[in-house]
Amino acid sequence: MKPFHFFSVKWLSWRFPLILLSITLPLELAIVPSLVAQTQAVTDPNNNEPFTPPGDDSPDDDTKGAGTRDGGYCTQDEVAEGTPGFSVLMPVESETIAQRPTFSLYIPETVARKVFFSLKDAEEEYDYQTIITLPKTGSEFSFLLPEDAPDLKTNTPYQWSISLICQQSLDPNDPTVTGVIERVESQEITDN
Repeated sequence: MKPFHFFSVKWLSWRFPLILLSITLPLELAIVPSLVAQTQAVTDPNNNEPFTPPGDDSPDDDTKGAGTRDGGYCTQDEVAEGTPGFSVLMPVESETIAQRPTFSLYIPETVARKVFFSLKDAEEEYDYQTIITLPKTGSEFSFLLPEDAPDLKTNTPYQWSISLICQQSLDPNDPTVTGVIERVESQEITDN
């Protein structure tokens, strides 16, 4: 009979995983609870009131559309105080008789050289998007709904949005103006 050696290869081959487990399990139990504590949701003790949307799914009468982020400027723009930013020069809720309406904007001096234009109906069955090149200097800027876009249908509201492209591609933080336009029969136009 051979004498038993504590460090024999047979003993280590099947007990090594147990030794490794006995070392790593306590470490895991010590580390995981601290990670769980770091990922718990943060609650605001000062905000206990739940949000309740308006009953008719419309905003209050005192709200305005066509808002912009960053005051209507790209973050790289050098802006003098009091200078107007990127904005729309038409009612944000418009009616038109034109199949291809005109959209009018004020574009300030900016690093942006293009805008992203999007138009869609409520069911998102009509969805048109394009990129439009801007003039080199800040000014009023108008454009017709491009020829490659389908004509607007009568009595269908369309949501439009126009975003300055401040860098190489569109970014969610780029200044954006939005509104609604609806094509109607000529006798149906109302003042907004």
